[in-house]
Amino acid sequence: MSTVDPRTVDEARQQIRAIVAEIDQLGRSDLAEADFFRGLLDRVLEAMGAVAGLVWIVGEGGRCEPVCHAGVQATGLTNSPETQEAHGRLIESLLAGTEGMLIPARAELAGPDGKPVAGNPTDLLLVAAPIDRNGQRSGLLEVFHQPHPPEVEQGFLTFLAQVATVAGSYLARRQSKSIDAQQTTLTQVDRFSRAVHESLDPIATAFVLANEARRIIGCDRVSVLVRRRRRLRLEAVSGQESVERRATAVQAIEALARVVARARDPLWHPDPGRELPPQIEEELEHFIDESHATALAVIPLERPKPTPVVRPGGVDAVAVARAESNSDGKEDHEPVGVLVAEWFSSSSFDGGKRARVDLVSDHGRVALANALDHTSLPLYGILDLLGKSRVLTTARNLPRTLTAVVAALTGLAALVLIPADLRLEGKGTLEPVHRRDVFSGIDGVIESIADGVAHGIDVKEGQLLATLRNTDLEVALTDVLGRKASSEEQLVSTQRALLEDNKISADERTRMSGRVAQLRREIESLEEQRKLFLTKKQSLEVRSPIDGVIVTWQVRDRLLLRPVEKGQVLLTVADKTGPWELEVHMPDDRLGHVNRAAAQARQEARELKVDYVLATDPGNRHYGSVKEIHEQAEVRGEAGNTVMVRITIDPSNHEREELGAGATVTARINCGKRALGYVWFHDVLAFIQSQILFRLW
Repeated sequence: MSTVDPRTVDEARQQIRAIVAEIDQLGRSDLAEADFFRGLLDRVLEAMGAVAGLVWIVGEGGRCEPVCHAGVQATGLTNSPETQEAHGRLIESLLAGTEGMLIPARAELAGPDGKPVAGNPTDLLLVAAPIDRNGQRSGLLEVFHQPHPPEVEQGFLTFLAQVATVAGSYLARRQSKSIDAQQTTLTQVDRFSRAVHESLDPIATAFVLANEARRIIGCDRVSVLVRRRRRLRLEAVSGQESVERRATAVQAIEALARVVARARDPLWHPDPGRELPPQIEEELEHFIDESHATALAVIPLERPKPTPVVRPGGVDAVAVARAESNSDGKEDHEPVGVLVAEWFSSSSFDGGKRARVDLVSDHGRVALANALDHTSLPLYGILDLLGKSRVLTTARNLPRTLTAVVAALTGLAALVLIPADLRLEGKGTLEPVHRRDVFSGIDGVIESIADGVAHGIDVKEGQLLATLRNTDLEVALTDVLGRKASSEEQLVSTQRALLEDNKISADERTRMSGRVAQLRREIESLEEQRKLFLTKKQSLEVRSPIDGVIVTWQVRDRLLLRPVEKGQVLLTVADKTGPWELEVHMPDDRLGHVNRAAAQARQEARELKVDYVLATDPGNRHYGSVKEIHEQAEVRGEAGNTVMVRITIDPSNHEREELGAGATVTARINCGKRALGYVWFHDVLAFIQSQILFRLW
């Protein structure tokens, strides 16, 4: 009869399954090769309970080397050079094999001719499984284990073969990713080259150069400065649609670019082997203080020189002379722009960063020079405008153009002249006017909830809702009662002594009379304290302040045995039979319209109308009037700053099922007549005034 506990076997199987799942997840990760095989070997040894293991990888030139190992000292492989040599021959033989093998301790491995070619030089069982990548032998998994029965050893081999398959898939995926990365880089460079030369507008070219160069370089931010009117000006920053001219960071980068452009020498920071001129070093420190960059490259974009044309008769001498004459000109000393690349988490230029910066700089200088030459043509602005409008004014397209212009003018006139109601929308809730929060009158623990007290239950004014327990109050009351009883006993004893003992001296009688008066005062004081404590004890009973319905959800689960403090809200009672109102949270940027409409309504002695829909009945529109507008704005979650507007409604217009405390409503306040265009686009106009015109002024 077997003595193996089935529960132990199941636990071992579950543990192995978990390890196999970890190995499979590890094979799908993006870990480095050394980290992957280290994690793989650790999990294999844990799953098999093995003594030692090695992972061999075939490198360049077909040489097989171990990438990680564990527990090798316990195998005896490092005891002598002869053992290591024998082990090396065994690895070569296993790599040449077609499948995994089990090699017993001190066993020989025979070749095709039947002669021994290698052997296991250890006293342990060797389990080996080859690693194949896309059909090519790429490595070997080698595990040393204590000898076991044949069926167990065969299970070890099967398990290790599965792990080797996972390792092969990992290597194939890494190879595929490497090829894909190279192809992606070529695609990005091709796309960058096409995009940066697509436009002849310097601003558009700078914008494309900044955003596309950031992807090619792999830095955190790229800025492009363009020479306009003999002055370098920041025109584009990657990831930003506009440049804030008054920002100190913009002024700092423009100052740094100017001094680097004068030097006509690229600036790489940090560069320990280079000593910077004081002018550049000062501007560099100021810019780093503003941008907090850990590394940056400032590359002047020189105007490209004309390339001599090689003809069958030789080099074009005219082109050579033109290039040499331009090299002596003044304009060639002024770069057409400056490219600034910044890193915020790296302080070195390894990994080909310099080469990528030089690549985008070469394309950028050509593209910017062409764009600037194009826009510097005489009368370029007028020619560009005529070129854009010429298509619209041809004889073929003129009727369509006139029709479109008339339609646009008609629509614009309609937006300006046609009046419409300006209704400002706000979200809110439906609430009963008569609702009271029930507070705790004393510190304590809620000991019990009255029977029948739950959400949606009708209660009467003064009805008991819950009972609290205050241990300190009970202790104080007990102490007062004990002291009072003690004082009463002393009073009775003292009075009896005065009446029954005739031998007491006059002085003693006077002292005892004073003691009687003192005890009576103490008893009176303790009685007053007892009454106060009893009154305070009544605060332990929580009662309903009004007739209504409990609208607090899960009263018993939320309150039972819960410690509470004096003044803490326990639940809410609302009178659903009385009047109702809307509490609308109106965004504060619309408050000006609402206040002006409310003031005009008061002058005209009329109500400010509101229409609204309930979330419980979105198909029907209802009407009400503004009752009160709060004077203070409050922050309310995602809605931002809002102002509470209370709106009076007629509950008789709603069915009882629709009147739910806290139901969501969408209300629109009628703020009077405005132009149709303003009604439709007032939010856009407000954004332009606050975010654009205000910044320009």
